This record gives sequence, C-alpha cells and structure tokens, in this order.
Amino acid sequence: MRKSLLAMAALMGVATLPAHAWRVNIDKDTFADIGFSTIVRGISEGKRSESPDEKSRINFYVPQFNITASGQVNKLVYFNMNLEGRAANDSPVVRDSFIGLKFADEFRVQAGLMRAPFSRVALTSAYVQLFPYTPRYRDIGMLVVEPTNVGTVVNPRDAGVVVWGNVADGMVKYYLGVTDGDTIGSSTDNSLATTIRLQFTPTMLGYKPEKGYTLSDTYLGRQNVLSVGFGYRVVGRSGTGVRDTKMWTVDMLYEQKFGNLVPNLQVGYINQKDTRGRANEKASQLYAQGQLLFDQMMGFGKPALAIRLEQNQNKNIHGAGANENDPKVTRLGVWGHYYIKGQDAKVSLGLDSVSLNSEAKNRSCAPTTFTSPRNCRNFTDITLQLQTRF
Repeated sequence: MRKSLLAMAALMGVATLPAHAWRVNIDKDTFADIGFSTIVRGISEGKRSESPDEKSRINFYVPQFNITASGQVNKLVYFNMNLEGRAANDSPVVRDSFIGLKFADEFRVQAGLMRAPFSRVALTSAYVQLFPYTPRYRDIGMLVVEPTNVGTVVNPRDAGVVVWGNVADGMVKYYLGVTDGDTIGSSTDNSLATTIRLQFTPTMLGYKPEKGYTLSDTYLGRQNVLSVGFGYRVVGRSGTGVRDTKMWTVDMLYEQKFGNLVPNLQVGYINQKDTRGRANEKASQLYAQGQLLFDQMMGFGKPALAIRLEQNQNKNIHGAGANENDPKVTRLGVWGHYYIKGQDAKVSLGLDSVSLNSEAKNRSCAPTTFTSPRNCRNFTDITLQLQTRF
C-alpha cells in the first residue's frame, strides 16, 4: 500500500502523500486516494500596538483543514483536488483542482488551479513546512513578496497551464507556466503571468532528486537532498502608466543523514520589481532556516530543533514620506518538533520574535496602513501546534 502511494506521489507531483489515505480502486489503471489533514493551533500573541487598549492574548483555532482526492483515470490522465477550510466562520474553498497528462517523466502538462511554480516556498505545503506559515509576519507595514500573488497573503495558487518534467532522471527539473497571475478570479482580467523555474540536483554525487511537482522543507532523513532552484515570473498588468511586475528568486535545500542525526539547511532570496505595477517600487525577502533531527524514537516520537531568520523589505513605496521609504521587518523563529509519525502526526512548539524598524512602525500606524489591525511594535508569539494527516 505504501509503495503504491509513493509511486502515486511521483506521478501526481505531490510532495508527500499520507501513508494511509483511503484508496478507491476501479480497476488496475483507475483509482483515487482520499485524504484528510488538519492543523490545530494555540497561540499566545504579544501586543501589536502601543494603544492603551491593546493587550496580549491567547487564541485557539483551526487555521486549516484539507480534504483531498488525487488519482488517475489511466496511465496518461491524472487529477488532483484539494478542498480547504480555514476557520469556523469561513466557507471551505477549492485550493487546487487540476487535470494532468503524463506523456513521459520528462514531459507533463497540468491545467487548472495549482501552485504557481515560482519559488520553493510557493511549492511547499503547510503540512511539510518547518515553520507554520502565518500571514501576519509578512504583511506588517509592507507589501508581500511571498506567496507569488502580488499584494496578497493567502494563496500561492494560480489558474492556467504548467508544463513540467524531470530530465536526466531528475538531475534537472523544469517548470513553464502561463497563468492568470495575481488577478485570479477577476472577470476583467486581460493579462497573464509567465513563470519559469529550473531546479538542479547533483545526482552524480548520490543526492536524490525531488521529482514531484511540489516540494518539502524536510524529508526527515528518508533521502539525502541537495537542490538548487532559480525562478523568474512576470505578472502582466494593464492601464496607463502601469508596468508589469517582475520577480526572481534563488533557493537551496540541503539535507543529509549522518547516523542518527539529520541536519537540514535551506536558504532563499525573492525579489520583486515594479510591485503593484508602480515604477521602481520594490520588495524583497531573504531567509535562512535549518533543522536538526534526532532520527531515533524518544518516547513515542522523534525530536527536532528548527531555527529560521527572515527579513522582508520594501523600497520606494508610493506615497511614503521622507522617513518611510524603506520599511523592514525581521523575524526570528525557534521551533521544536516532535514527529510521532513523520508529518502524519506531529506536535510543534515555537517562538516567533518579530522586529520592525522605525519606517515599518510609522507606516503600520498610519491611517493608510496596508494591514488591519495595525501592527506597529515589536512582538513575540508562542505557538503550540498539532498536525495530523490521513
């Protein structure tokens, strides 16, 4: 069962399928795997503003749950659907829904709604991240540089067509996408986004390629990985005086097992130019993160320690004052993970410390701030998170 699911992961482009998804078989070439995943979070949030009414608070919530179906009609045609809900008051939405044609491992075509193949972050599910994605850390007094939808924080998906494949048994992986861009869902959209991503793995040195469409922050010692990726994306825009938004990124993941220890290191840089279509308005993100996993059972799970340093910066923001040209936000995260059954059952406890420079604080507290509520002071959050996948 597990071998068949891992084979399906390679076919479908899923980073890591749960080990016990429910498989529905029609015949030997036609089947679907049904999965359920959820995250439960408790968070102690530090004070966000200098208001005398502002207080630290503790919240419990379900940031997301997912019901997935992925499989194949025959050896040529495959499909994927992902229904996601985020909170009790939100209606579930379709995050992924696409149909794929696998002509060869080197040449596949996917059409529908899927992750934009730009950066490593955009191609990584929340269930296989070392640090839970929390939009509040990326939109404090700043424009967002990740996910790829410019000026939004919620969805790195895009609708369109992506051609991708693995060349030389995965030594080189490529993506070519033509999609709707950041105006997804708009009936007046008359522009497109063009995306290219190349990823290289030195398989001649014994490293295993990441052959799926999506990626993972860690493979928990199951395979040694060294991948270097480069992405470039142009989001077409229309209107007088409006420029196309251009983005590029470079990233790297290294993970290798040494006895009972599995060190992991990932670095990345993302750059935007003419953000929001405005000339010379720029945004960038630089991050470095790593994990050290002890690959032996201690009690009923395997412990790991992860650290991330991230810096987001904007330049030449339209309408900014003399002291507000370069808002910058720095985040330091320290997380402990306890893998009860890999990513299928995990407990995490983490601390996130967020620092804003004076320009970011000024802009966040201004009446025209990009964010709500107004986050205009340094703060620290402590989070306990439970995760399960089936």
